[in-house]
Amino acid sequence: MYNVGIIGAGKVGVSLGRYLSDIEYANLVGYYSRSLDSSAYAAKVTNSGKFTNIEKLVEKSNVIVITTPDDKISEVWGTISKFSIQNKIVCHCSGSLSSEIFFDISSKGASACSMHPVLAISSKENSYKDLSSAFFTLEGQDEALEFFSRVLDSKNNKYKVIPTGEKTRYHISSVFISNLIIAMGNISVKLLEEYGFSQEEALAALKSLAMGNMAKFFEIGPQAALTGPVERNDLGTIGKHLRALGDKKYKSIENIYRLLSLELVDLAEGKNCDRDYGKMKNLLLKGECSLRED
Repeated sequence: MYNVGIIGAGKVGVSLGRYLSDIEYANLVGYYSRSLDSSAYAAKVTNSGKFTNIEKLVEKSNVIVITTPDDKISEVWGTISKFSIQNKIVCHCSGSLSSEIFFDISSKGASACSMHPVLAISSKENSYKDLSSAFFTLEGQDEALEFFSRVLDSKNNKYKVIPTGEKTRYHISSVFISNLIIAMGNISVKLLEEYGFSQEEALAALKSLAMGNMAKFFEIGPQAALTGPVERNDLGTIGKHLRALGDKKYKSIENIYRLLSLELVDLAEGKNCDRDYGKMKNLLLKGECSLRED
């Protein structure tokens, strides 16, 4: 039987604890948090223990999961690495940091890994339900990977073991599809507001277009899902778009439009090998559009 202790009783810690609490070969012993109220709540909803002393939690656990914010993980490791952790597994749940943050762990006879759910965890109360369909990534040392692979297999989660090392570009991938896509949606809303749309009306108008495209993106992949004026090699329409964004107040939107459209050109070239997108690239790369209205 593995005894699992969680350090950090925020949204991630509570959600993971609730999700993993029914594994037959693992026992959730409880939580340690600097916030006594948070650890008390986490312990209550997971029917586990509340620890006011971090060393006691480490002593009672042979698997230690750190779910604090990223900038606190190193500090937590600095604390628990001073305790007896031989034959223990230490894991964090950061998407941007690797298990290498647990420096010198092998010399202490312990095994390290990171386990990251590719999911926006937004609620202590409900996000654990979404974990059943979440994709996870794992990286780290063999013993730790073996344990968490077994856990995810038992929960029927899909996962991938990635190389240990710098994870920044991996994390950027998540930021693009979750956070930056919100920024692009906000641009769409702002542009419609100039035509008298309220935010509610803009969201209603854009919803079917956005949801349909995202569904196709995940069903058939980015290249097959690509449509629009860049894919059609429609220089006239793209030129009009760039002229419409030529005012200084749209400068940042124009830059975003150009850069994202160049990414679409790369996709379009792979999809339509018979088309020459050279003029399209030149148009998008120019500081100012040279096309003129008839």
